[in-house]
Amino acid sequence: MEASRRSSATPMRNLDLGKHRRARIWTGELPDAECPSIKTLTHFVAAKAQSPSGLTLAAIEVFVPLGPRSMYGLLGGRFEPDATGQLNIDVNISAATERLFADSLAVKGDQVRVGLPAEYAQAVLAGVNLAKGEMNALASGKLSFDCATHGAIGSCEAIYKHLAAVLVKLFNAASLELSDDELVKLFPPTFS
Repeated sequence: MEASRRSSATPMRNLDLGKHRRARIWTGELPDAECPSIKTLTHFVAAKAQSPSGLTLAAIEVFVPLGPRSMYGLLGGRFEPDATGQLNIDVNISAATERLFADSLAVKGDQVRVGLPAEYAQAVLAGVNLAKGEMNALASGKLSFDCATHGAIGSCEAIYKHLAAVLVKLFNAASLELSDDELVKLFPPTFS
């Protein structure tokens, strides 16, 4: 099957986002980056009643070079559809962890650790609101962001805002059968 038409149901896919930007997308499973939370930030937004694709697990890792520096992050979660007419968002904030995330897309030398520090939690919620503003409506249910990694050098609020927005768009996609080109279109042209 042609690479641009592979099924989104393939557990992990590598994407070239152009300008040396790279991403990995997991659908139907999560990478080994789940961690227990010490605190959960909760937010509610109005939503429609049905999830179009049926996707319940997804994660995205991205590397964005910016000249002498770069941005890096991984965010994933679970979506449980329901008919409540609202989207309940939980962002799990993790404790400091010593567990390194092996084989990340981050620049060599950046120590990538499992977890989502508190300083990025509000950015995740901002990403949900960004996606809501770009879409007609969101699927109703519970969205838990409970899978993340962060780099000591490359992580920042902007990357988690955009990762959350892309994940929301992915959970709200009309189909699980997205081509690589369709997946690339979910990402912003810039990550600022």
